[in-house]
Amino acid sequence: MIRSCYFIGTTLAENPVPRHFVALSKELVRRGHQVIIIAPHRRSDLEDHESNPAIYTWPSERPTRLKDVLFLFRLIRKFHPASLIANFAAVNIMTVVGWLTRVPVRVVWYHTIADQLMQDSPVSQWKQKLLRLRKRLVYGVATHIAANSAASARDVQNVYSVPKSKCRVFFNSLADPMRESCFLYAPPRDGKLICVGRLFPSKGQDVLIRALAILKTQVPFIHVDFVGEGPSLAAFQQLARDLDVDKQCTFVGRLDHGEVLKKMAASAATVVPSRNEAFGLVNIESMAMGTPVVASRVGGIIEIVRDGVDGFLVAQDDPKILAEKLSALLLEPGLRQQMSLNARERFLSTFEQQRLVQEQADWQESIVSRERHVPKISVKYGTPS
Repeated sequence: MIRSCYFIGTTLAENPVPRHFVALSKELVRRGHQVIIIAPHRRSDLEDHESNPAIYTWPSERPTRLKDVLFLFRLIRKFHPASLIANFAAVNIMTVVGWLTRVPVRVVWYHTIADQLMQDSPVSQWKQKLLRLRKRLVYGVATHIAANSAASARDVQNVYSVPKSKCRVFFNSLADPMRESCFLYAPPRDGKLICVGRLFPSKGQDVLIRALAILKTQVPFIHVDFVGEGPSLAAFQQLARDLDVDKQCTFVGRLDHGEVLKKMAASAATVVPSRNEAFGLVNIESMAMGTPVVASRVGGIIEIVRDGVDGFLVAQDDPKILAEKLSALLLEPGLRQQMSLNARERFLSTFEQQRLVQEQADWQESIVSRERHVPKISVKYGTPS
């Protein structure tokens, strides 16, 4: 078998997206390939050049400087990768340097809807337009765009003029937490809801706070834990006080991923009132725990949550409709129980990590094999033949 070398640029934080790419790395290694993970500078404590996958870190905190370009040039010259897989801050440098050095396959993973970035960004509009122009040039020299939903695939095509033929949709994945950890089952607390997300305008937590003001008389035991940090915290807290629902709201800040999952398991529902969303990992995290989702009918969410099956989909920016659906779920235990079973089944069949990683490894091998000049590497890791 022809052995190929893959570079994967990703963070190594303890959350689902980095874990997905670590799992993809391990699957490619299991198939006999060499993998080089290039992580942020702050994870230099994890550097390991001898293992497979090997871990290198960028010289700079963000890989945007000349020394990062030279570092990547040297790595490419040493390992002769057949494919570069770039995420987040590594996208620009890996894609452009890969193009200049003629790496055959250059994959960009597209995670975020452009309008969501514009809505939350403090950057001026003219600068955002320049950034979009730069991204358009970068995506132009990528060979493939992997989008995390059909909605984000349409977005990259419409905003950055990427040909449809260059795009492939792969849902985000999650390792089954029920299999990896010991979550002791306990019935969810009556009226307990959770809302997980950055505290930014695009996430719509203000819509949920307004829905609480409608619900508090018909569901007096209702309470929401808002998990996350962000610049809108003070505004959301003030809105809760103005609507006299501050006792129904707890802003708990940022939590470890395991703690978030435990809170989801103890909640009657997870609420995702986003105004824009490319995918929304919180949806599949909730479904993995068997917790129904009540979410906005926007972006990639409609590809995840089946309305009336795993939870409810509602119009964005409509606290009245959101309140109606939450009331139905909270006041009908049988409905909640059936949706819980459906959500768990949906997660296992569609979003569980092992199956998706195998599918993506198959795809990586297939697009590399189509290239005429696939470099072979010897069994000794990292030594080109």
